Amino acid sequence: MLAYRKFAALLVASLTLWLGQAHAEQRPQVADQVVAYTGAHGAKVWTLRIGERAANEALVQVEGVDHDWNMRIQKMQVEKTSRDTRYSTTVDGKKFVVLIVQGSWGGELYLPGEAQALQVGYSQELSQQGNAQAFLTDYLAAQNQEGQ
Repeated sequence: MLAYRKFAALLVASLTLWLGQAHAEQRPQVADQVVAYTGAHGAKVWTLRIGERAANEALVQVEGVDHDWNMRIQKMQVEKTSRDTRYSTTVDGKKFVVLIVQGSWGGELYLPGEAQALQVGYSQELSQQGNAQAFLTDYLAAQNQEGQ
């Protein structure tokens, strides 16, 4: 009987370890650092590369705006040109450019239904406050809730 209990405990420990590794493998790769931008009236934009660099995708969260997208984390396509970097998603079946970053310091934030862009600038302080793994966890949790 004692040998059976030891075997059962070993089996449970092995399964737990295996399930933990399987769960860890499901987390996509992300960049080490969040890049954040601030704008007028407290607007903030947080960006984080997700997946391999060649995939050209990022998680983007807009905060501090009176809009349906406030605090929503979205996966967006990233297109880098010689002039700027553009973050886009699909809105009403069409490509919609949300963020244009020119150089490394400034850019424009566009939100669906808004007449004007918000000017944003790179914030080293906010970027240092960002936690890439926590940002990914928040995104995955929101995806799991949407899927339920």
